[in-house]
Amino acid sequence: MSLKDIFGYPSSKEPDDTQATPEEQELLDRVARLIVRKGLTVPAIMFFETVKPLNWIGSQGMIFIEPAVWAVNPVLHALFGLKHDDYLKFQRLMEKRHNMENLLLTIEKFDAEAKIKEDELKREQKARIKELKARRRARRTKFFRKLFGQERPEDLDRSI
Repeated sequence: MSLKDIFGYPSSKEPDDTQATPEEQELLDRVARLIVRKGLTVPAIMFFETVKPLNWIGSQGMIFIEPAVWAVNPVLHALFGLKHDDYLKFQRLMEKRHNMENLLLTIEKFDAEAKIKEDELKREQKARIKELKARRRARRTKFFRKLFGQERPEDLDRSI
């Protein structure tokens, strides 16, 4: 038995497969979507990048504060839709270093998708505003032509 076996943290004894299981990936997706939906992408990425070397210690800290989580579990479930089982699964996930990187990649993926949707909505909104301005300009032009007696055939109201 080597010193690494004695003093290594638990996840160091497992093979270093960097792929998350489907259940783990589903939980990572839910956490990442929650972070992106709340608009905390940049602070979350900064936080997770900062504490990445301490992920195992953080997961053990999650065990330490678990009684407090039990106390506020109804609030967490009501606000974020997270159950206590999800908390325990997330704690076990964070014991493995590669899951921290998987979480960061998942957050970045969902943030990119959100940015694309946001840009698309902005383009649609710009088009609607441009169309609305054009209609207002046409009505204003029609009004002033009618006011000054310079109506044109295209200004006649055909909707009646």
